[in-house]
This record gives sequence, structure tokens and C-alpha cells, in this order.
Amino acid sequence: MTSHSPSHVAPLFIVLEGIDGSGTTTQLDRLTAALRARGRRVLPTREPSPGPIGLLLREILAGKHANPDGTTLDGRAMALLFAADRRDHLTREIEPALASGCDVVSDRYLLSSLAYQAVEADRSWVERLAEGVRAPDLTVLLDVDIAVAAQRRLKAGRPTERYDADGTLARVAENYRRLAAHSPDVVALDGGGSVEDVTAAIVSRVQAVLDRRLAR
Repeated sequence: MTSHSPSHVAPLFIVLEGIDGSGTTTQLDRLTAALRARGRRVLPTREPSPGPIGLLLREILAGKHANPDGTTLDGRAMALLFAADRRDHLTREIEPALASGCDVVSDRYLLSSLAYQAVEADRSWVERLAEGVRAPDLTVLLDVDIAVAAQRRLKAGRPTERYDADGTLARVAENYRRLAAHSPDVVALDGGGSVEDVTAAIVSRVQAVLDRRLAR
């Protein structure tokens, strides 16, 4: 065991995942605050990113930019846009922050594509789009019932987006669970508890990663 404090551990890349309404946005802010309280520099970010492709994606998810015949954008096209946004996000924000010694906490990342875009496109093809993408040090999946997630979205006054139908989210949630079960770097937590309890569970998992690095 070294005598270094958590503030001296190499930067972490942490991702929060879950269906819309699972609490990832709330927990992004809380985890960022918890890490900063430990003396660590942190960049909170999200996908779709604030970059040009991410902004376009957010507009499409909100129902804008329909095809001339009124149909929505093809699922494979959506997968390509998400993959392009991720590459841009990595180059523009994530990699530079990590290289500077700053932790990165992202609200969504690669697992989102494998869970969401695999509903509309062939999963193996979606996986190929992710080849060579940097892996997070830890991905935390907040698993919640789709009815709970729907109530949260309604309470927050969020407009209905492309993937918010219960049937779609049920398939996405099942994809998430399957991915977590076969991914050693993904931890699934119950996201249905109080905000404070969920935060404590996430921080505990992140602290375990810090402790393992301290012990090296």
C-alpha cells in the first residue's frame, strides 16, 4: 500500500448509463461533486456531446429534421451519427482532459449505442462502429423499472423523445442488463432508490477503483 492520497491517483474515466429517466444526469453532478471533495479535478460531460454532431443528434431525438416524406431517420444512420459524435467527443474533450490529469465522468457513452442503437440496427454492425474506442475504467449502469423512469421524465417535464416509448425502452433495458452481465467493467446498481442512496452506491464503486490503484 502506498501513502498516496486519492487525489494523486491517475485520472479515471467513469461512465454512467441507463434508460432515459434512470437518473444518470442527476448522478453526474453528484459524483462530480464527490470526486472534487476528494481533491480530484473532474470534467463532467455527456453524450450526445455539446459538439456539432451531438447538437444535431439532440435535435433529431426531439423530433426535428424528419425526412421529406415525414418518416424518422433510419436507425443505421442514427448509429453512424452516434459513433461519429463519440469519436469527436473523445478527441475534443475526453482524451485531452485525461491527458491533463483530470477525471472524466460522462453521462452515457459506448454502452448506450450497444443498448439503444442495437434496437434499430444489427448489433454486430453497431459493435464494429465502436472498434478502437477508448474503454472506460468503470461503467455504472443504473437499472430502473421503465414505469419509474417514465414517472421521473414526466415529473421533470421532459418532452417525449425518439426512444421513450415503453416498448422500446423495455428492449433497451434488457439490452443493458445483458451487456452488464457479460462485461466485467460494468457494474449494475439499483437506480430506483433515493437520490442519496444511489449516489452512495456509485461513490462506493468508484472509491473501490481508487483503492485498487492506491494499492498498486
